[in-house]
Amino acid sequence: MNFTKFGAGILVLCQLTSALAQVAGPASPRRDATVMAVEKAYRTVVNISTERIVARGYRDPFEDLIYEFYGYRRAPKAYTSYSLGSGVVVEPGGYIVTNQHVVERASKITVTTTDGTKHEGRYINGSAKNDLAVLKIEPKAPLQAIELAADGDLLLGETIIALGDPYGLENTISRGVLSAKNRKATWEGEVVFEDMLQTDAAINPGNSGGPLINLDGKLIGINTAIVAEAQGIGFAIPVKRVRQMLGELLSLEKGKGVWFGAQVTQREGRVEIASVQKGSPAEAASLRTGDVVQQVDGEPVRDVVDFQGRLLRKAAGQTVTVGFARGEKQFKARVQLAAVPKVSGAELAWQKLGLRLQPLTREIADELGVSVGQGVVVVDVDRNGPAWDVGARRGLVVARVGGMDVRGETELAAALAEVATGDSVTLTVYTSVRRGRYVIQNADNVRVKAR
Repeated sequence: MNFTKFGAGILVLCQLTSALAQVAGPASPRRDATVMAVEKAYRTVVNISTERIVARGYRDPFEDLIYEFYGYRRAPKAYTSYSLGSGVVVEPGGYIVTNQHVVERASKITVTTTDGTKHEGRYINGSAKNDLAVLKIEPKAPLQAIELAADGDLLLGETIIALGDPYGLENTISRGVLSAKNRKATWEGEVVFEDMLQTDAAINPGNSGGPLINLDGKLIGINTAIVAEAQGIGFAIPVKRVRQMLGELLSLEKGKGVWFGAQVTQREGRVEIASVQKGSPAEAASLRTGDVVQQVDGEPVRDVVDFQGRLLRKAAGQTVTVGFARGEKQFKARVQLAAVPKVSGAELAWQKLGLRLQPLTREIADELGVSVGQGVVVVDVDRNGPAWDVGARRGLVVARVGGMDVRGETELAAALAEVATGDSVTLTVYTSVRRGRYVIQNADNVRVKAR
């Protein structure tokens, strides 16, 4: 063996390794999987602050006497309630998911991104039952969006990370493990959810709506609740339910007023057409229930969130090309998008529910002891309609229809537009109960089957 050549070869190899190390930078054990996961997801997290005008329930003991004799009632004093929460960007155009309870009945929503930029947040859609809501901001440039993990990609004991803004401490990171799956969440003795994720990662007030991620930096859940009496017991909505709900909440019709006319769902990793509206652009393009969507404008579709996100970049009058499979055959459909047909929300409420609704005026709100922006008031009920059968009467205040807050005509129309005959609609209503000098507002959920 020629040791001289061998030694020279070793020297060249060492010099090459040294040069590569200088280019790549020194490896550090500090930059582990947790750090890399945070780096991947960090800029998708946002801070959400809300303001809500709340009417005080207190009345002067002589208030009723004055009203009886003079027909005058003073407006209840109101105050502004502030709250903080978190959210996560799910679409680069500025669509954000958070908890419904974070933005519920907010009169003003401010969204702050990780670079400190503040945006006015617009409530798009929400589901009180699933405690998820979608907001929209208008960024100057596309935002970084979180990547969703596969529905069943959850390992008990794996390291997970909670991101958010607890107690207003922006961009806070906590680490723990996935403690359990399919936990039942109860409220006042009633089972609310049966599929919650449990973690010992620190979750505090203000973390609500923020992402729970795995070491791949992918979303596995939305942080939602804690057990107040315990330490290290927090809960998150699983990614499977997040994905399902975003398929509905990221509606092109409700988000931008653009009509596609087909609902999609995800089954076994496939995006399928679940329903097609009569007379819609989707029907005109020959899309059918059961078609498996594979591409949008030539680009592969990962899931329902990806599908809805691509449609949200379109405007009325534009064409979207949908590649899909029907059985063993492959097809392409060119769908000409249109503006959503304008239908009166008041007319829909009467046709489908048998309710005549109108926005709360200051006088009516004062009389009922609620705030003006708290909902719409029932002024008439069809005695032969479905709402009458479940106890709806004049003077009832409807705050939410099918999971969407309603303050006027626009929200009412959006909430009822896709409700078909026979569908059950959940109405959240307020009733005022007078006890001495206080007016106590109770919120109840009423299920009405549309006619």
